[in-house]
Amino acid sequence: MRKSWVLAASAALTFVTPALAETFKLAVPQRGLWETAFVEIGAAAGIFKKEGIDIEPLYTRGGSETVQAVLSGSVDLAVSNGLLGTIGAYSKGAPLRVTGASMTGTPDAFWYARTDSGIKRVKDIAGKKIGFSQPGSSTHLIVQALLDHYKIKAEIVPSGSPSGSFTMTMSKQIDLGWSVPPFRLQEIAEGKVQIVMRGSEVPSLQDQTVRVHITTAQTLARKRDLMVRFHRALAATLDYAYSNDAALVEYAKMAKITPELARRVRDEFHPKANMQLKEIKGLQQSLDQALQFKNIAKAMKPEDVKGLFEILIP
Repeated sequence: MRKSWVLAASAALTFVTPALAETFKLAVPQRGLWETAFVEIGAAAGIFKKEGIDIEPLYTRGGSETVQAVLSGSVDLAVSNGLLGTIGAYSKGAPLRVTGASMTGTPDAFWYARTDSGIKRVKDIAGKKIGFSQPGSSTHLIVQALLDHYKIKAEIVPSGSPSGSFTMTMSKQIDLGWSVPPFRLQEIAEGKVQIVMRGSEVPSLQDQTVRVHITTAQTLARKRDLMVRFHRALAATLDYAYSNDAALVEYAKMAKITPELARRVRDEFHPKANMQLKEIKGLQQSLDQALQFKNIAKAMKPEDVKGLFEILIP
């Protein structure tokens, strides 16, 4: 009788114990940005855990470093990678797959100068050195589009992360640094630097997807169920982040800013509509830009890259 009771209790315990969560290795460029913070916000809120996922992030400086982390198999997926660089790698035979959009339009990026530099308006940047993160990144696309839009010639220089770009600006290695909130908002408030131009000033980019989530064809084939669950949790996290102030508190803690500043970062620089996940917009425009920036060797049409896209967002 006692043996039967023990077996029954053991069976009941086995039945109610949840399965162990699977580890999902993720490349995250530029930690501290609102756009790349969703995985940490969702993990803190238990959203990924509900899908049986434990997030294991690897932080990169963006651009080719992020793509390499995916191609090497070091991570399962990378969030928020520049679409032009992704297209370029795919055109050279890299087995990449885009699984969702990350940022459409360019409301977040801005370029700033030291207040003592004499650079106050866009016309003052002619002939100057202007930073961007990495070749093939979205900031590479945006800064070139800004120069084309204003018909100004200047030298663009890879300057790495927002912190690296700030160091180069303040040490006068470059004249304008790039950033996205929350970085540099404090220095702007203190009068150390001033915004000279914003990505949102280029009308042609505002309905174009500039950053995407990527994996490899092999990883997607091996881990499709895990990938689908990750994207389902990501979509749920996006809704949570724009509807629950607890997300702002978590982000503020992560970015080491106040909840009030976190709200400004979200609402002023990252409208939810720009964060849509399901649609890759303005693809032909991206392909034309990829040719212009020499990411690809010849002109391409959307049908030439249809194998690149396998959207997993529900």
